Amino acid sequence: MRKIASLMKVVTLLLLIFSLPSMAQSQNVSGKVLDADKKTPLQGVTVKVLGTTSTTQSNEKGEFTIKANKGQTLLVSYIGYDGQRVSVNGATVSVSLRPSVSELEEVTVAMDIKKKPRDLGYSAQTVKGDEVKETQRENFLNGLQGRIAGATITATSGVPGASSTIVLRGFNSMSLNNQPLFVVDGIVVDNQSVDETSDGGRGIGLASDRPNRNNDYQNRIADINPSDIDNVTILKGPEATALYGSQASSGAILITTKRAKTTKFQLQYDNSFRVSQLTRFPETIDQYSNGTNGIPASSFRYFGPAYGDTTLLFDNVKLFFRPGIAQTHNIGMDFGIKNSFFRLSGSIFDQQGVVPNNDFKRYNLRLSNTTKIGKYIELMPSISLIRTENNKVLRSAGGYMLSLMIWPNKNNILNFEDPVTGDKLPLFSSNPNADYDNPFFNVYNNVGKDVTMRATTSLGININPTSWLSVQGRFGYDAYNIDGYTRFHPKSFYVSSAIQGTLDNYWRKYAGYNHTITATAKKKVGDFSFRGMVGTMWQDYKTQMYAITGNTLSSTESFDSSITAPNSRVRLLRNYFGEYNKQILRQFAYFGEAAVSYKNMLFLNYTHRFESASTLPAKNRNYNYPGGSLSIIASDLIKPLKNSDVISYWKIRTSLAGTARLNTPYSTQSVFVNNFASGNGFSYGFTNANPDLAPERQSTYELGTEFRLFRNKLNLEATYYNTLNKGQIIENFRLSYGTGFVLNTQNAASTRNQGVEITLGSNVVNKAKFGWNFQMNFNKMWNKVIDMPKNVAEYYIADTWLYGNARGGLVFGGPTTSITGFGYERNLNGDVLINPTNGLPVVEQLFKIRGDRNPDFTLGINNSFRLNRFRLNFLWDIKVGGDIFNGTHRFLTLAGKSPLTADRFTPRVVKGVLKDGRENTNPTPNTIVVVPALNDAYYTNMPEEDFIEKNVNWLRLRDLTFAYALPKNPFRDLPGIKTLELFLTVNDLVLMTNYSGADPAVNGNTAGSRGVGGFGFDYGTMPAPISFNFGLKTSF
Repeated sequence: MRKIASLMKVVTLLLLIFSLPSMAQSQNVSGKVLDADKKTPLQGVTVKVLGTTSTTQSNEKGEFTIKANKGQTLLVSYIGYDGQRVSVNGATVSVSLRPSVSELEEVTVAMDIKKKPRDLGYSAQTVKGDEVKETQRENFLNGLQGRIAGATITATSGVPGASSTIVLRGFNSMSLNNQPLFVVDGIVVDNQSVDETSDGGRGIGLASDRPNRNNDYQNRIADINPSDIDNVTILKGPEATALYGSQASSGAILITTKRAKTTKFQLQYDNSFRVSQLTRFPETIDQYSNGTNGIPASSFRYFGPAYGDTTLLFDNVKLFFRPGIAQTHNIGMDFGIKNSFFRLSGSIFDQQGVVPNNDFKRYNLRLSNTTKIGKYIELMPSISLIRTENNKVLRSAGGYMLSLMIWPNKNNILNFEDPVTGDKLPLFSSNPNADYDNPFFNVYNNVGKDVTMRATTSLGININPTSWLSVQGRFGYDAYNIDGYTRFHPKSFYVSSAIQGTLDNYWRKYAGYNHTITATAKKKVGDFSFRGMVGTMWQDYKTQMYAITGNTLSSTESFDSSITAPNSRVRLLRNYFGEYNKQILRQFAYFGEAAVSYKNMLFLNYTHRFESASTLPAKNRNYNYPGGSLSIIASDLIKPLKNSDVISYWKIRTSLAGTARLNTPYSTQSVFVNNFASGNGFSYGFTNANPDLAPERQSTYELGTEFRLFRNKLNLEATYYNTLNKGQIIENFRLSYGTGFVLNTQNAASTRNQGVEITLGSNVVNKAKFGWNFQMNFNKMWNKVIDMPKNVAEYYIADTWLYGNARGGLVFGGPTTSITGFGYERNLNGDVLINPTNGLPVVEQLFKIRGDRNPDFTLGINNSFRLNRFRLNFLWDIKVGGDIFNGTHRFLTLAGKSPLTADRFTPRVVKGVLKDGRENTNPTPNTIVVVPALNDAYYTNMPEEDFIEKNVNWLRLRDLTFAYALPKNPFRDLPGIKTLELFLTVNDLVLMTNYSGADPAVNGNTAGSRGVGGFGFDYGTMPAPISFNFGLKTSF
């Protein structure tokens, strides 16, 4: 027992000894939590001893007390802030929390209201203006390609002044405008491009009333100087755009411009010098001479004998194109007096394209001001002046590219006109109009020009009379005039000798006023925060056109309409009375928004807009639509996720809304047109307007989630969207001529558009001397025509019928991005039917779906590296899938210049069965041998189906920038210089694709086309050249 008692004493003593340190470490730890930026106390911060259940919260002074042992870790967390771990080394600790990324960065949303990303229940993506500017692309839209999930941006061609289209989340309207609304500093601005079609003279197109194919007109949003942009926010979600109404049914792009933020004088200057070179061309063969079926002939067909070994051949493609050059100069000046800050900026852009006689100039001048009056009022006026000059060459069917590709390489292309008379040199025909135009003759004689003068003014007013009430007003006026012409030379192939040349002149005027006034009230009650907003919006836009076309040109030196024969002149309908044709759109709307949040982690939002539009008949003029969103910060709601090392932030959101889309002005009214065949009287035109037209209705919902992982190292956002478009306004579709009209308009179809967007970003490394930032945008979308009138087998926009028998047709049950055209006739087993008399396939002369232009998915990958003073940024643009109609290839095949015709002397049997009446019962395999060199109908008989290239992919290095910021030492003796950076930016350096044409990023139409447009149609389209831009950026 004594031994046991002694042992117990020893154990007790040891326990006492080992417990003393622990007892000594247990203490009250006091601390204070501050906002790291504002240095203000934070109330309600959760403080927890890691590995225990001991928890407390900070009081209104940010103070807290908790029991903890020395060496233990305190976990400090607060909603909207990045959590922090603090080791206990004494009785007091000091903690500073930084707002999380989603709290720091406010984004501009509808009505120029700024919100924090965590508040949003819809998708909004922001791109910094400097990032867009650094691409050195004069049309800033092209600088967004690959940087926005769900954005499809297509340039018309690679020439200066070319237009570009942007579509967000696919094509929702079959015949109306699918481009988003553009808003600059809260003001709606115009992004029209001239639509050459005038619907028989009643519209605001050209008097020649032609499709949007062989000319181009820059889209007006390209007037903006990229250097003036601070950031671009893209609103794609339904509830985000519902407040903007029917004009934002395809989304909205909000541009915030740079403004001075201090009275301190600051000066910035940058320049860029560009050299461009065209390196990609349609592939051709050059070994065969002119002829047919192996027999020489004087024609632009190359099915004649092969050239001899001693034949002198010229590289006409190389002789034609030239190096393109451009220069940009930007200057910005910030200054101010007391509470008034000014920014003055100017820009000059001067570009000479790779195509001869093609150049573009743009001049920008902008002045903005921010003035604070007392405590409550802020005024933000601005004015912007722009002038552009675009000397254009024609494209596609009337352009230089097609004739260049088939020009005889025995003929030096530089010899295109008589050196004495300047006349077109004939090649095969004594009639110059019967010969294709030499490409040099084309670009110097078939020309166009536009001169645009634009002024945009705006006024922003912010009134904050109390901490809970704010009133905003945004007032803007946008106006421009365009003076332009297009001429075809009297000797051109594209006009007959009887016409003796044509000249189109036009004068276009636009004036638009809009204002938005909102009042917002905020109130916090306990854990709930309430916000209410009401507002009104007025829009008044007028576009006017005066156009005249004529022929029989009396001079080739002038471009005035007076050189046309008076009896040949045709004007737009109202122009005959000395008035402009016009389109006027007026809209009045009032709207409201109600929002409530709980503990800054549960957000519920509801919006409603009531709208009235002048383009609709009175009975259908007034309409409204709701919108709503719900978002939950799951990482704050689910306790185990708080302060997780894996999930730093997790939001789940959903939104839904209804919107509308409007018809073209006056499409509800049939109008009289001139009827010269009936004694110069009047009659209804061929377009039947609809007095019962109602707006298209669009219902959209989206589901999304957002993550920030691994202590904010990785950001992930995923969204699914679903849009149903009902009662689509189908303009200019064909019904029975028994209606008395050729084209008709009605609410007649429905489509569904769906997609998935994913953005992934990571600040991989962020050290003092080295940094690496990664951003990826993924988009996959699919669509379907789910309703069409029973008596309409196909609907198409005539602009897309570029060449042959392929066009952008829409068929019930098919995709909205389909290609319809002629194909092979087949039996019930799918075998190609063969003509038993010649062994050639039988062409099915029906417009059926032969392809789908919609890609499987697109991907943009952007990397930014920083090493000391060096920066390297590069963007990969990836597209997988999607079909292209290669009309250029078909054109070259029919001319005998395509590589497809290289093996023409090889005998072959076309695989198929004879069309002998037994093709569906007892098919007879074809055994007829064909030698294409002796029967070139083998090629000329090929239907359009053969020239639709399937599943076209590309990997394009769109932009690459290398920059170096000089240290201060080299220019320390130069007065005033603060920073100096040198850069080199390369555009479109690498293109890897399975497309046989020059460039798979094609558009056969211009931005003036409506509906789905001509993307995915290639016919004489010039590819994007490789461009090297170098320059400097400095500040004083």
